[in-house]
Amino acid sequence: MHPITDIICLVHNQLPVTKVFAERIFKYTENFNLIFVNNNSTDGTSKWLEASKDKWTVVNATDSNGNPANLGVIGGRNLGVKYVKSNYFLNIDNDQYVGNNWLVMLHDVMSQGYDIVGKEAWQLVPPGKGGVVLWMGIEKTRDYFPHHRCERQGEKFTYVGCGGMLIKTEVYNKIGLFDEQFGPAYFEDPDFCFKSIQAGFKIGWCPQCPIKHLPHQTLGKQKDFDKHKQFLRSWDRFRKKWNGWFPN
Repeated sequence: MHPITDIICLVHNQLPVTKVFAERIFKYTENFNLIFVNNNSTDGTSKWLEASKDKWTVVNATDSNGNPANLGVIGGRNLGVKYVKSNYFLNIDNDQYVGNNWLVMLHDVMSQGYDIVGKEAWQLVPPGKGGVVLWMGIEKTRDYFPHHRCERQGEKFTYVGCGGMLIKTEVYNKIGLFDEQFGPAYFEDPDFCFKSIQAGFKIGWCPQCPIKHLPHQTLGKQKDFDKHKQFLRSWDRFRKKWNGWFPN
């Protein structure tokens, strides 16, 4: 059996999605603790989470004054990791439905000498490779643009996504988790991978891990969130932060 693992799941509304997520976690997972971070849900999620606190830990996000708040994807995940007690933890979204042996597979890859293992992997365009991309009517050089989602074993990848990312707690203890300048979302995962590589940690990828992702079930349904503008904002900040550096 794999080592005990703390599983962090961020939720904001979408209760039916979360219920299926929890059902599948308990059906297909062994040797784990589940931590739900409630990002100020208003649809009955809070009541449902509190009713089963014997099954999981509930962390309610608040602002600096202690009032319920939505901390965004990055702030919420950073809050959740403060409740990790095991040597391994994993971030997963409530719209990612796991299958048989999913966590076993991630740990199997990690046992091959890796410190971080993800389910989803992407290629970024290296800086200075030329070409432009049109984003929201703005023409920009393609530096660090996520141009390809990897699908086949053996493909080269630049980073793994934070949803379904298994991490040794020692990595977090050394470099922290996600940079909140990218909040509420986007580019926090390549940034974390870049930091990890610079610190000497190794990143693996497990494409065969049975996690089915139903994208935008939570974040994409928030009426006050413009994902296109936020993507551009985070991309610009990422380009500025890493400015020419790229992992080998």
